[in-house]
Amino acid sequence: MAIQPASDGLVTENAQQYFQGSQGFRAAAAGTNQTFITDFDTELILGDWNPVNLNYGLNNFKVYTSPSGVPGSWSEWVTSMSVGGDGRTIQLDAAPSANAYVVVQLMILTGGKYGNTEAEKAYGETVEDNYGSYQYTKLSDVVANFIVGYVGQGKLIPNAKRTDIIFHTKRAMQEFSYDTLKSIKSAELTVPASLTLVLPQDYVNYVKMSWIDPLGVKHPIYPTNNLTTSPFYTQAQDSAGIPTQDNFGNDVEGTS
Repeated sequence: MAIQPASDGLVTENAQQYFQGSQGFRAAAAGTNQTFITDFDTELILGDWNPVNLNYGLNNFKVYTSPSGVPGSWSEWVTSMSVGGDGRTIQLDAAPSANAYVVVQLMILTGGKYGNTEAEKAYGETVEDNYGSYQYTKLSDVVANFIVGYVGQGKLIPNAKRTDIIFHTKRAMQEFSYDTLKSIKSAELTVPASLTLVLPQDYVNYVKMSWIDPLGVKHPIYPTNNLTTSPFYTQAQDSAGIPTQDNFGNDVEGTS
């Protein structure tokens, strides 16, 4: 599959953060509370740290600790903690064991690989909702950031109209289209039995897709347009090719 990648400047998460939705830390040797700063694309939401409280269901993450960091040794942190106003900073209001391993796990459909019981698993869709978040930066954000950083008294540009900035921003996008926006990478992915998979982190759009047969021959996959058709329904047929019906006289539908 040939893909059009995103600009590296838009990719702020590493592979573990993007695909698994987790980020690891090491606790300090001693202290009454410890603070950890995450850098997910997704802001952390803490309704309540206590699993027995109703607002606990509003959380989009869980915190796990382990004395060794090996699989099977992780337990959910169910002691008082708080999240800063930046949506990034987590403060544990009690100290984990000295030099303990600490992991922040965003909610994920698989539950993640931390926690000893099913109740501890971080089931949810926060990670999946974040897929593709790196792809775009809003044009309005680019303009607003430029005005804040460069326009005003004592700055590089003392005065400028917003409409002029928008014009030059769009012209910059046109210049990008001549080179950067046409970058193409290729990747070979194995499609699982579910027929769905997570695309690479820098994916923007596909250019060409193909499948490889057991002999290693590549076959192009065409989009559903004038080259291929997507039937409205597929009738089941007998050995003679005659469509079959059920007990109520209706056509039996099968798979393509």
